[in-house]
Amino acid sequence: MKLYLFFFSILIALFSCQEQTPKTSLTINEKVQVLLQKMSIEEKVGQMTQVNITVVAKQNDVSNLAKGEHALDPEKLRQAIVDCKVGSILNALEGRKEMEGWHEVITDIQKMAVGNTPNKIPVLFGVDAIHGATYIFGSTLFPHNIGIAASRNTQHAYNVAVVTAKETRASGVPWNFDPVFDIGRTPLWPRFPETYGEDVVLSTDFGVASVKGYQDRGIDDLTGVASCMKHYVGYSKPTSGWDRTPASIPERELREYYLPQFHAAIKAGAKTLMINSGEVNGIPTHANKYILTDVLRGEMGFTGLAVSDWQDIIYLYTKHKVAATPKEAVKMAVLAGVDMSMVPMDLSFYDLLLELVKEGEVPISRIDEAVTRILTLKMELGLFDNPFPDPKALDNYKRPEYKALALAGAEESMTLLKNDNELLPISSDSKILLIGPGANNKSSLHGCWSYSWQGNEEDKYPETTLTLKDAFENVLGVDNVICQSVSDYDSPMNFITPSASEADYVVICIGENAYAETPGSIKDLNLDSRQKSLVQNAKSLGKPVIVILTEGRPRVLNDIEPLMNAVLMAYWPSEMGAQAIVNTVVGKNNPSGKLPFTYPRYTGHQVLYDCKYTELGLEDTQGGFKYSGYTPQWGFGHGLSYTSFEFSDMAIDKDTVVASDTLLISVEVKNTGLRMGKTAVELYSRDLVASITPSYRRLRKYQKIELNPNETRSVEFKLSPQELQFIGIDNRWILEEGSFELLIDDLVQGFYLKK
Repeated sequence: MKLYLFFFSILIALFSCQEQTPKTSLTINEKVQVLLQKMSIEEKVGQMTQVNITVVAKQNDVSNLAKGEHALDPEKLRQAIVDCKVGSILNALEGRKEMEGWHEVITDIQKMAVGNTPNKIPVLFGVDAIHGATYIFGSTLFPHNIGIAASRNTQHAYNVAVVTAKETRASGVPWNFDPVFDIGRTPLWPRFPETYGEDVVLSTDFGVASVKGYQDRGIDDLTGVASCMKHYVGYSKPTSGWDRTPASIPERELREYYLPQFHAAIKAGAKTLMINSGEVNGIPTHANKYILTDVLRGEMGFTGLAVSDWQDIIYLYTKHKVAATPKEAVKMAVLAGVDMSMVPMDLSFYDLLLELVKEGEVPISRIDEAVTRILTLKMELGLFDNPFPDPKALDNYKRPEYKALALAGAEESMTLLKNDNELLPISSDSKILLIGPGANNKSSLHGCWSYSWQGNEEDKYPETTLTLKDAFENVLGVDNVICQSVSDYDSPMNFITPSASEADYVVICIGENAYAETPGSIKDLNLDSRQKSLVQNAKSLGKPVIVILTEGRPRVLNDIEPLMNAVLMAYWPSEMGAQAIVNTVVGKNNPSGKLPFTYPRYTGHQVLYDCKYTELGLEDTQGGFKYSGYTPQWGFGHGLSYTSFEFSDMAIDKDTVVASDTLLISVEVKNTGLRMGKTAVELYSRDLVASITPSYRRLRKYQKIELNPNETRSVEFKLSPQELQFIGIDNRWILEEGSFELLIDDLVQGFYLKK
């Protein structure tokens, strides 16, 4: 209550000192145009400039900020906002901040902006609040996108966004750099866990649900923020697999697999967009007018703000080598369609762009276009009405029901990959030997963007966050958990001691520790050899081996998989992840997750689920073809349950359709086991003959259902033939006459599409 009164008094004082603007009935667009006419060139260029908070911190030192203490340098703040008219600041602190610290920082920034600039334009503050309000101490962190997609339940994506928006807005920050619409088709890429997997439909549905969760209550509301779809476009398929490196993607593939998600997000009302840091087909995206203007604005109709990623404009000069000078880099990016530059560590963009405008190298019309988008967003967010943190929003922070939502999302993401002889679940009075680098730390449960950029700093996690050791001890009892975990992924792992023989099961927690972006780039998808040795040694004990994988992407383990009796894929389940994993192992939660990606069997042979027919075999003799099928370690959509489901009586209401028809598809699903369980019913299509070689199959629809033992339910799908279009030879969407098949589980029904 003291905090509430403190900030409320500040706001009253500030507003009483400001010149009161009479209310008008002007539209936002009209208000923007009126304001634009009043602004100087310097103010406009400043609005397009975004700097990191360290630029305005004392001695460029964020140690105090990380502790939630006040550490802004008034002179640096004045230079940035008053002298250079900076329109946006972002946070990239290596640490968490108490809510009070956030309020102090945001309040001082906005006081400087509205109290000391000619037109009292508030600052737009943005933050990477990924899988929760990442940098706010006490916030709730949810499973990463890759795990949320495994749930096949878009409600979880919506819940993540709703809670993240509420807690982020409570801090006074109205703009979140999320969600990721990149499609995860290259597991080497270190941002793979931030995607919703390898499929277009999943990426679209879950991403759009996130946009709605952020924005649907209104971005000027205390519970809403502006979303930022990223990273437009083609970022997720670098040829090398490394972050921020070139991608080579034919335009046909780009339009069929990488653009649809962004187009859907635009239709859903996404307010902002962040640009791909790399290059596509030899052109850095930040300098690609065709991608940023012709396609994004002209074809897809995006009218919102396009912001650069971290330092990517200067990289046109320093790394990509397409600009001869930093000044030329700024000119290329702005003319290509970048509205705001995440500079972020200095004020060089402001200086260079101001020179370019005064020299006539960048037309004022382009500046006005960009600034219009920036001012429009600020007005839509309600910043001109109140740019300060609102104490009433604190009611939406740190609510207990958020933990329940995080647990539900984590539990429904749990994906049982292997369960020989129904080893799982184990009884709650079992005794286990708990080993592996992920058994007794928090980082490997959380992954990137978890109270720090990399997420690997154990001391930054709340004491209340449980490790797997904690969670197993809570359920099985301390005496039934023999933990010999070494939490350092780089340390030797030796565990065979006399006490090991007392255990009923060996539970091994392996996978990946936390990483983000470039530091997570790897050269080999193989699981670390030390972790493989751990599994091999564990098998020598003669006990059943249960493996828990906490990892952001699939790590190849085909040589040790036969040694595992059960395998549970947990992804990076975050704050409530330990409880979700243990609840699943002991049967309190019946796993229902389905892989949102193909888990490869080999590092050098990665065939995705929607592969071409020619990828399903090899030419073993001259002119001969040996069909081997789709044989990864575990396939897209794979996921076991503690019960069993039977699919029957698949039916289509028409055997011949035209483009304007709607197909009605039905299937009977029965729980034939002894437990209540959930399952995802997935509808795939197959084009039997096409002018562009068709995929073996494509996911079109899915539904998550829950059934009691012996319960049968009819599941229905509606499918428009328009959903079977593909990008043709001329790089346009096309729907061709011909025969198609629809598939559910092992059931197949055909129909003919007639023009």
